[in-house]
Amino acid sequence: MDTNSVFGLMDVIVFGCGLYIIYVYYLLMAKNEIKKGVLVPQNTEPKKCKDLEGYKKFMGPRTLIFGIVATLSGGLGLYQDFVGPIDSRLYLAFVVLFIVVIIWFIMAVKKAEKLFW
Repeated sequence: MDTNSVFGLMDVIVFGCGLYIIYVYYLLMAKNEIKKGVLVPQNTEPKKCKDLEGYKKFMGPRTLIFGIVATLSGGLGLYQDFVGPIDSRLYLAFVVLFIVVIIWFIMAVKKAEKLFW
């Protein structure tokens, strides 16, 4: 496996995770379903949420933003890996944005757990 295929694999994983996070957003907003391991830690019981509507207002936009950024970041990487080169500053900006959004999302999940459980 050469360097390009490793980056291509990572971009596929990031892109797929972004799509899954958008699906998790759909489940939260449309079906009132909180996915363990994504929106709450594994040891937290989703059915014990004190205020589901408040939780949806708090985590809904954050989940959607995380899903969109992950999908765009993975898609941009896939484009660069398989279609053609893009400006390295743009690619680096998306990587940094993706990392910042991951950290922001993890902090939001922890805060939501304290507020709503």
